Amino acid sequence: MSQDKKHFPGTGKLSRRSMLRSSVASGTAVMVPLIATTSCTSLPASGTSPLSERENATLAAFADRIIPADELGPGASQCGVTDYINNTLVSWNSGDLPLIHEGLQALQTGALQSYGRNFDALSAGEQDFLIERMENSWLEGMRDSVQAFNRLYRLVLEGMFSDPWYGGNRNFAGWDLIGYPGAVMGSTAEMQVMGGRLPPLHTSAYGAEHDGD
Repeated sequence: MSQDKKHFPGTGKLSRRSMLRSSVASGTAVMVPLIATTSCTSLPASGTSPLSERENATLAAFADRIIPADELGPGASQCGVTDYINNTLVSWNSGDLPLIHEGLQALQTGALQSYGRNFDALSAGEQDFLIERMENSWLEGMRDSVQAFNRLYRLVLEGMFSDPWYGGNRNFAGWDLIGYPGAVMGSTAEMQVMGGRLPPLHTSAYGAEHDGD
């Protein structure tokens, strides 16, 4: 983590704008819709989860610290990010499951040891403290926790900005946040003007029946 702690400030007031600025600068937010829509050829059954109820609660809390709700829109869990992650873990990302289990369990153990409460019951600042330790491989009970952090962080971004067909980006909240209009089959001269923002089409690449509203 950079020293300015722009992702996990000690005040617990994580900024969606700072998260997006970092993601766009690295190309992550721009690349995620394409990556996610080419990662697999079929979608697993909705509601399938390889994680326990406690792990899913920890996952939702983690995701909401990466992309919290604010005046710009709902938080990650409200946008179906945890559904997306669960869908991937029973399908094309099944090989990540042991790492995700270990990372979520380490966060929960850290919460109980440090605060005597479940991770999802902690304050934003307390959660940020443990997530920061995870990112820096300081989380007790997990030698290489940074690997789990990096994978979870990436999956949260994928779930927020991928095509809603995959279970995340509910009601196109992620695409609206970054100004991505959706699947565009053609463009007008007005749509090609530099510096403007394309009108949201709210259309899945898989057709209107998969728009996810």
